[in-house]
Amino acid sequence: MTVHLGPGVTLEGFDPLRAEDVASMRDMFTDYLLEEFDRIGELAFGAPIGDHLAGTFIRYDGADAGFMSVDVGRMAVEVIYVVPAHRGKGLARMALEETNQSCPQTLALKTPLSPGGEALANRLGLRLAHNFPHEEAKNQEFLQLMREQVKQACPHGKRPGDPRKPCPRCYRKALRRYAAAGMAKHVNPVRTRAGLPPV
Repeated sequence: MTVHLGPGVTLEGFDPLRAEDVASMRDMFTDYLLEEFDRIGELAFGAPIGDHLAGTFIRYDGADAGFMSVDVGRMAVEVIYVVPAHRGKGLARMALEETNQSCPQTLALKTPLSPGGEALANRLGLRLAHNFPHEEAKNQEFLQLMREQVKQACPHGKRPGDPRKPCPRCYRKALRRYAAAGMAKHVNPVRTRAGLPPV
């Protein structure tokens, strides 16, 4: 289903059976993870698709300009991401306003947010959905596991910088693998049932 947000701007559902959709979403998810790593220094939680998530593309003049995923159980945006080339056009605002209008309750944005995301939530009057304590504990455990795995796999040995932090180059490689594995986990069962090759 396509929702028109403005001239040339649409929200369109993610289709796991379309190889182009899968490749584009995986690439944007990877870019999101790498940008957030540059900002916060580790994995940022949130995914474009999942068992409880409805993923959509934000398209501008037919090009994939970003994505948004909504946790339908909590009526909360899991992640919203606009690629750098399409920022400053109000695409995230349009997508959030449209989604909020179609929700039975005020839409929420899951935290933590980037500074820009927090400002946008405030401007639009959207709620914030904080992690439950058990979710936060699980996230912290996963972050620690990720750090340890990156350190163990790193072939670069002793390097300058904070020795408590994993190698940034190896962490970025791990994030690329994480994005690909996360997409495959949710896409491949659907593609297999449809008789299509895995991604």
